[in-house]
Amino acid sequence: MKPLLRLLIMGLISLLFGCSRSNAVEGGLYCTPGDNGGYHALKILKVDQGGVHIRGYSNYFPTVPSQIDEKSLYLAGTDYKPPETLGLGHLPLSRETFASWKPVFIQQSTVTAEELDGYEEWKKGHGGYF
Repeated sequence: MKPLLRLLIMGLISLLFGCSRSNAVEGGLYCTPGDNGGYHALKILKVDQGGVHIRGYSNYFPTVPSQIDEKSLYLAGTDYKPPETLGLGHLPLSRETFASWKPVFIQQSTVTAEELDGYEEWKKGHGGYF
């Protein structure tokens, strides 16, 4: 197959099955591939014009889970141990950055007022996106 045709087909497949704006669902629980294998969980707190606001959990999964027990999700501090990751209460991402993390939607959840504390502070400070 010619390289240009292969590139066009891969682009079409990415467009059809990749993460798009409509895939970023507030309250959605997602998993993203970890740097050293496995997957980490995140929740979308808010979607706005500039991007996607997430909460990054420290939980590690060896494979993509079919569902996540929300009560088991936690945010580890600076004393985290691999394969955990540092928990992030709020992280503003551009849509492009979020899509590059290859998020896999797992299930719908809700967002509490407490979870939005970091987002509200970010908004007051007119923060940017990564």
